[in-house]
Amino acid sequence: MITIKDVLSIHSILIEQFGGTPGIRDEAGVESALARPFMSFENVELYPTPEEKASAILESIINRQ
Repeated sequence: MITIKDVLSIHSILIEQFGGTPGIRDEAGVESALARPFMSFENVELYPTPEEKASAILESIINRQ
């Protein structure tokens, strides 16, 4: 599982290499996006494969902009 600490670290590296504004506008939103792939309903994972988990994170991040 990727953590908020990992995301902040990756973000800092990307800002260093490519420029941009440091910091994250909605840290709680990022934490929510990171938790989404691990949701379940009646003990059934909603996103069972690694590809579905990655897609859920990316969709959550993109839709929050």
